[in-house]
Amino acid sequence: MTDNNASIIVKFMKYIKSSDAESFMRGMFYCFCAPTIKGIKAATLINFRRKKGENMRSLWIEHADEWLSPLGLEWLLLGDDSDDNALVLIFRRNLLAKALGCDKACGILSSKGYPLHDVDACLECLREKFCSGFPHEIGLFLDYPPDDVKCFIEGKCAEKSSCPGYWKVYGNHDEARRIFSEYRKAECEAALLIMAGHGQKHKINSGG
Repeated sequence: MTDNNASIIVKFMKYIKSSDAESFMRGMFYCFCAPTIKGIKAATLINFRRKKGENMRSLWIEHADEWLSPLGLEWLLLGDDSDDNALVLIFRRNLLAKALGCDKACGILSSKGYPLHDVDACLECLREKFCSGFPHEIGLFLDYPPDDVKCFIEGKCAEKSSCPGYWKVYGNHDEARRIFSEYRKAECEAALLIMAGHGQKHKINSGG
């Protein structure tokens, strides 16, 4: 992430910090899900959390379909139902099916006990696994390269990171940098539009 992009995200987080809970959640969604909204990333994982006493989980359930359905997105709530925080996987179904359906992804999923070629069954299996821990194969759901996910699961040591970003890179660093840049550009464009006062009506193009 460039210094300018980092500055935009820092300013954005300060901008929404004092917002009411609904505005905070909406802003986080439109900013950090921008790559998935645009159709350049299969899914995004966001943990909506605020100060004690604000039930973000209930707030998400109340507004999620209103925000996501017009964009062609779906969601899966993960973690403990008794938690006020909302850990949510937000996804574009056709891209998720593609990410989970490649041979290398299927090999990893199969070894972890996931049913293959059934998005809903895979999502349910992921939800169940979150009840007892953090399954590292979630990287496949987030559109990370299967080779990198496999290396991470196996605990291999990556080279000193020359391209810090959305996942730990073991393979093609140049391609990872390109993808990181594309994701961050989408997030920063959304953040700037939100800070300019466009709110939920900002002009993020849906990937459809």
